[in-house]
Amino acid sequence: MSSEDVYQELQKHLDKMPVGFPATNSGVELKILKYLFTPEEAGIATKLSWEFEPLQTIYGRFDKSQISMEELRNKLDNMAKKGIVHYKIVKGERYYANPPLVVGMYEFQVNRLTKEFQEDIDKYISEAFALEFIRTGINQLRVIPIEQSVKSEGFTATYDDLREIIKNEEGPFCVSECICRKAAELRGKPCSKTSLRETCISLGDTAQLYIDSGWGRPVNKEEILEILRKNEQEGLILEPNNAQRPDYICSCCTCCCGILSRLKAFPRPTDLISSNYFAQIDPELCTGCETCVQRCQMEALKIVDEICTVDTGRCIGCGNCVPVCPSTAITLRKKEKEWVPPKTLEDLYRKIKSIKDQTI
Repeated sequence: MSSEDVYQELQKHLDKMPVGFPATNSGVELKILKYLFTPEEAGIATKLSWEFEPLQTIYGRFDKSQISMEELRNKLDNMAKKGIVHYKIVKGERYYANPPLVVGMYEFQVNRLTKEFQEDIDKYISEAFALEFIRTGINQLRVIPIEQSVKSEGFTATYDDLREIIKNEEGPFCVSECICRKAAELRGKPCSKTSLRETCISLGDTAQLYIDSGWGRPVNKEEILEILRKNEQEGLILEPNNAQRPDYICSCCTCCCGILSRLKAFPRPTDLISSNYFAQIDPELCTGCETCVQRCQMEALKIVDEICTVDTGRCIGCGNCVPVCPSTAITLRKKEKEWVPPKTLEDLYRKIKSIKDQTI
């Protein structure tokens, strides 16, 4: 098989994942694969599943005369350090899997992002991947309200309380730079929302991968809580992956985030993102000062007859408007129909895969 053929085979293989890797007329997806994989690595990746599997299972798909199990292990570990393979630890043994492009291989390039690669990514997202990302029916990310915004509720489900999630997680923990803000700088449009760069938090096996690969630095629970506090002060939108036990927590802005910036362009972003809350205004308390309007990144708030109103089709329940209101006129309210996220990231992808298979 020629090197060109192996990349085409890999594209077809990755396109069968829950979040696929569709082909384009321009062929930019092959340029991306060539940047990420050598021909040999591309061939190996075609033998992996999107579900985590032990080395012995993966090795069963190879010609034993061509590669030993130990050689395969070393190659998979090197591919993991390049950010093109994911792994987790099960009873002391590494299980390997193909990560999606987003959220996955692209984010894993945080320390080797180039302008040319980013241009290819932008082109691919516009041509094919954006549609693939949203057609799953379930977003990979969800919005969790900031801590200050839900105090009046008196209760919050554990999976909607980041501090409880972190408290219950054994670790390890890692913080890394935001690749979306790095990409914005490469485009010549640096973030207008914050000067913070170390804003992305990973937990558990994903944190271990980041630490082992040198993509971020290890932190403890107290440091994570301080990072979250600063991110909330900056008005960033907290987005863990859409599972009860998230592997990562993004702190996003609509000027840089590749996902939120595109969702914002839709008339009803709430139809495309998971969130259990929405903002509500008390007209008796609102003074029409517009502080909340300036704070809202989704353009969900506007002043009508000197009183703030909420567009519930645009409000994603981040809660950033609540603590800045000088007249305490804004509260977060839970939606009548609550979204209960899948327990793990793998459960999320199984659910997405099931929906995808039904629509093919």
